[in-house]
Amino acid sequence: MFLVETWLKEEGAATLIEACPPNYKFYQSIRDNKRGGGIAVIFSDKLSCNEINLGTFTSFEYLAIKVKTDHSLLLITLYRPPKSSPTFLSDFSTLVSAVLTNYDRIIITGDFNIHVNKSGDSNGKDLLNTLDGFGLHQYVTEATHQLGNTLDLVISQPANINNISVSDIAISDHYCVLFEFPFTIHSNRETGATHKRCINESAQQKITELISSRDLLNGHKSLDEMVAGFNSNLKEILDEKQNAAHELKPRHG
Repeated sequence: MFLVETWLKEEGAATLIEACPPNYKFYQSIRDNKRGGGIAVIFSDKLSCNEINLGTFTSFEYLAIKVKTDHSLLLITLYRPPKSSPTFLSDFSTLVSAVLTNYDRIIITGDFNIHVNKSGDSNGKDLLNTLDGFGLHQYVTEATHQLGNTLDLVISQPANINNISVSDIAISDHYCVLFEFPFTIHSNRETGATHKRCINESAQQKITELISSRDLLNGHKSLDEMVAGFNSNLKEILDEKQNAAHELKPRHG
């Protein structure tokens, strides 16, 4: 989930913690010393994600997240204030050119505050031309703001995004943009070996006889000492009788 204009400060992390479903985490970027702004990304803990720094830009805020998948994937959430610096397109081009050479796939989402739906809007035309020059596609074609403009964008390489839709969830003047992006999760689990003792009926009887022949409690007085003594003696019995207990072949999983 990509959120912009969170208006959260450093102490606002508690709000995001409360907003996260079970087994979800988040990253956030706050606007220092000014009201408004702020970006957050909420994601499943099944994903291996890392926030990365792509430099500092004065014309927009951003949060970049690298995701371990079958291909290198970078997610960038961007917020451009309505009265942004005229250097926005130059800054944005610098950002995009830097990441395209290092990642197989990128997805850029966020509130650009540019009317890409208006053919006569020079900022919108310039942005779309810039994206075209990088081989990127802007997927949102519906209004994402209550005044009827398309301000919130989803940008990626062609054919990366599926089932995009816009929904008014009635909690903001901006609408929610939904989309699907198929990828294979990179597993962080290391292949390990599981070792077990295998005790057959004959071995079990022999071990029972050995246990009966020993004073496993051996005069220990406290409960902790009795448990420790019992475990120690039992381990010695199992280790002595290697014919009664053997190690299975490693099971990988």
